[in-house]
Amino acid sequence: MTNSVYNMFLFHRIDRDIYDRLISHGTIPVVARNIVALLVWLDNIGVNVIPYLSNNFHDAVTFTRLTAEAESILYCLRHDSPLPESPLAIPVIASLTTRSLNLDFFNFHRHEAIERIVETLAIGRLFFDDALFATFRHYKEAMEDACRRNATPPPMPAELARPFMPISLTASVDERSLIVIFLSASPLTEREIVVYFQERWGNNCVERVAFEEMTSSSMHSCIMVVFKREGYVALVLHGRVEFRLVINRKQVLARRA
Repeated sequence: MTNSVYNMFLFHRIDRDIYDRLISHGTIPVVARNIVALLVWLDNIGVNVIPYLSNNFHDAVTFTRLTAEAESILYCLRHDSPLPESPLAIPVIASLTTRSLNLDFFNFHRHEAIERIVETLAIGRLFFDDALFATFRHYKEAMEDACRRNATPPPMPAELARPFMPISLTASVDERSLIVIFLSASPLTEREIVVYFQERWGNNCVERVAFEEMTSSSMHSCIMVVFKREGYVALVLHGRVEFRLVINRKQVLARRA
């Protein structure tokens, strides 16, 4: 089967349905995308979260409980230390696999988890695209209607028929960048910032860093961090305009470039 945009939507249809369900529950899009990307990775390592949510799609309590557990896992991955462990931390997710699973597992496998989540977020630039998904949905409905009437199916829209090219989903430098702001009196080096992210998210997360120009009277300094994928920025901020980090015991502020 040709790896077209249409086929990618078919493959990720349940993932998109979960995303839409999160949005309908009031979750902001960035956070909803992060949750779905985490769930896709969990499903790929043998935690049957996608079938479970698919079977309980209209059970609001079950859906909310599992996605709250997913948020606990994301908190663990995004912060310097996991949430205080308890037997009730992720009971639903832990019950969906035969392996022993708790928050320490995600802390230990942080690099793998982040890398896979970021990969899914990159592909998600396609199936999280509302306009493109609307085109897919309308075409699929037209196909089903033609099938019911035994009529000639409509031609596939060009944007769905084109081959899926992952390289076309690469984000711009601005989309992949964070500005890290800190007091000039408590300076940080470019190397310190690179090491901070590499220790938490793997050696391949940062593309480059560079000091940004500030006015001579400013009490603050800025370093721009360019990540290799936009998903790293999404995970740092997780829907916020700014997020505070502690790098070598120094408080810094991270925001989009």
